[in-house]
Amino acid sequence: MKVLIVGLGLIGGSYAEGLSKKGYEVYGIDQNEKPIQYAIEKGWIQDTLDSKVTIINKADIIILAIYPQAILEFLKDNQSNFKKGQLITDVCGVKSSFVNKATLLATPALYLSHHPMAGKEKIGIEFSDCSIFKKANFLITPLKNTPIEAIKILDQIARDLEFGKVSIMSPERHDEMIGFTSQLTHAIAVSLVNSDHDCDTVNFIGDSYRDLTRIAMINENLWSELFLENKTALLSHIESFEEQLDILKNALKTNDQIKLNELFKTSTQIRRKMEK
Repeated sequence: MKVLIVGLGLIGGSYAEGLSKKGYEVYGIDQNEKPIQYAIEKGWIQDTLDSKVTIINKADIIILAIYPQAILEFLKDNQSNFKKGQLITDVCGVKSSFVNKATLLATPALYLSHHPMAGKEKIGIEFSDCSIFKKANFLITPLKNTPIEAIKILDQIARDLEFGKVSIMSPERHDEMIGFTSQLTHAIAVSLVNSDHDCDTVNFIGDSYRDLTRIAMINENLWSELFLENKTALLSHIESFEEQLDILKNALKTNDQIKLNELFKTSTQIRRKMEK
């Protein structure tokens, strides 16, 4: 199967590595020549003199590992090169804001979005590593009229890349949950780090601070776009978090140890259920 990966950064490069190892015929496109040459040297993508148009036209699957707005721009610019029978997908962390437009722009190809729940705090193809996908969650977000055959193709890619659980949900459900499990956690980490005004903090860091703030090392261009694309869901989750933080703060103000114990017991019970 011929796969074209558009955007050879951390995730795109990791897809290229993993799929090439599984026998897929992988091609790559990027705005810059350096990541293309890196992937060729690693043996992750084909070394070809074919034009961009030819590569797009020959691909069975096109994986867009680029920013949300860049996805729409790519589809608009290359719509005349798509063909019936192709599957176009993306790895983007938001869905609702663009998938309907993307589906129309991808015609006559079929568009089906997905989200690999894996990554690093580094950017660039030199940090690519397909092992980050091992046992990670893989989310597929079909529309109501998406053929089951397309879902099966992405499910097989997930298996080949050694993802763990594959879940199927609507784009709206995806954005609601990712707003909580991913975007809110990044917002908390960023706010925690930015609230520090003590130059000696580094000498007091332990595992708790290190684990909580790892994701504060963030790609500002990507994540600002993701936050804004999903701001309704994210703002709702931030407000719920603020309510819980206020409950804890008030318990401290009133020396209410019983309430603190209750909060800690509840969080422990909820978190333990996730380990099963």
